[in-house]
Amino acid sequence: MAALVTAFGACYLFFVHSRVGQWIDEAALLGGQAFLAADTTRKPALAFLDYMPAVSAGIAAIVLFLALIRRKDFARPIIAGLSILGAAGTTQLLKHVLLERPDLNISAATGNSYPSGHTTFAAAAMMSLFLVAPIAQRPFVALIGWSYAAIAGASTLVLGWHRPSDVVAAYLVSAFWVLLAGLLLRHWHGPTDQEHSLKSLKSGLCQRILASFAALGALGVSASMILVLLLPHPKVSGVSEAGLLVFLGAGLVMIVGSAFVLGFLVLKLFTHFGSAIRFRAERGMK
Repeated sequence: MAALVTAFGACYLFFVHSRVGQWIDEAALLGGQAFLAADTTRKPALAFLDYMPAVSAGIAAIVLFLALIRRKDFARPIIAGLSILGAAGTTQLLKHVLLERPDLNISAATGNSYPSGHTTFAAAAMMSLFLVAPIAQRPFVALIGWSYAAIAGASTLVLGWHRPSDVVAAYLVSAFWVLLAGLLLRHWHGPTDQEHSLKSLKSGLCQRILASFAALGALGVSASMILVLLLPHPKVSGVSEAGLLVFLGAGLVMIVGSAFVLGFLVLKLFTHFGSAIRFRAERGMK
């Protein structure tokens, strides 16, 4: 959790407070706007983003309610639901109250958009499902959930709504809250004497797929950062359309790669330290 806070701060200082960071972010954003410039294409796509928080909330609410009814375990669904509110509230507080975007004469839009509220809600909602999932299903839920979050975050960039750093910051906030919720649940349920059940999940197909995506994501994020730092940074309004698309591609790699790296990190920590849904000596762990 401390590492996530540090990464959030480093991302903020570089992409929001430095000229080169703001330039890279803005070039990727302009690339997204150029990619879908036609109103006939943008309007339905932007409508999807408007409905995304409500859809995410609806999915999470249904699953949390079913988990509560099925297991009669109030603690886990309640804490999972509070993790969504905590992540969303943290993002709004950071974006509108605590953090500022200095005007470095790079972007026409000087209002702070760091982190992305839409992406935070999508990622936090999917991670609430992860929190109530049985141990055997967590790798699958993590893979699907972070894939959903990656698509949601990438959509906000492609549609010219958010910069790459806004989306990555949203993932960091969501990951922080799911780890905090996991820590609370571990203390709530107490330690388990069936750690072999957790470790046996390491060889699962979904976990291997997520691990592969995370490895590729880490390489992609590193390569993209090197590329955008080495490329020339003229006045952003003078960059060619082809150049903007290069920065758009780099931004998408950063977003998708970060999502899978954080998804694998969360799953790995829960695999080693996460508590069971419930534990009964006569029935075992579920």
